[in-house]
Amino acid sequence: MKEPRWLNDREVIAAHKKILAMSGGSPGILNQGAIESTLYKAQNLFHYSDRQVTIFEFAAAYGYGFAKNHCFVDGNKRIALIAVYGFLAINGVELTASEVDAVQYFLGLAASQEPQEIEMEKLANWLQSHSSY
Repeated sequence: MKEPRWLNDREVIAAHKKILAMSGGSPGILNQGAIESTLYKAQNLFHYSDRQVTIFEFAAAYGYGFAKNHCFVDGNKRIALIAVYGFLAINGVELTASEVDAVQYFLGLAASQEPQEIEMEKLANWLQSHSSY
């Protein structure tokens, strides 16, 4: 697999600011290290996994990380969804889930107590079944 186009912290922080301007919420970064960790998890999967990882698994790493790592003061679930949507889009994949379905999925993801591996696998499968090339 060719290396995907990755998200970077400037893009994510700018998207977060835009989301809050559109839908409200308290601005601010809660944990810069958590943002960086979330962004690098997908790249680490690409470079160090002992198996072929799908574009949906990379997207799931972003989605899970932003939903669970509390990177921002507010809007973590929203940026999780936007990061997944944006990452897939810049890599030629369209997320086709309805807004209602996507919001419900990410609310459930944020509330879940299941282990990370299980949630990331579920999210990758959900993304694959709600996307087109």
